[in-house]
Amino acid sequence: MKYPEVLEYEDRIVVLYSSEEPYYNEEDDGVILYYSKRGNIVKIVIKKDEKHHIIYF
Repeated sequence: MKYPEVLEYEDRIVVLYSSEEPYYNEEDDGVILYYSKRGNIVKIVIKKDEKHHIIYF
């Protein structure tokens, strides 16, 4: 699998940066950041709403 990978679901957008397991997470304004034990971002989950959506060009 090539990273980053963007997955779009009905209610959220998921961006995968690594195959590592998340160790802890932080949430800020509807965006959840998942980190590895080393502190690297592993995954980002964005809840879809008026502010967060994918625009295709």
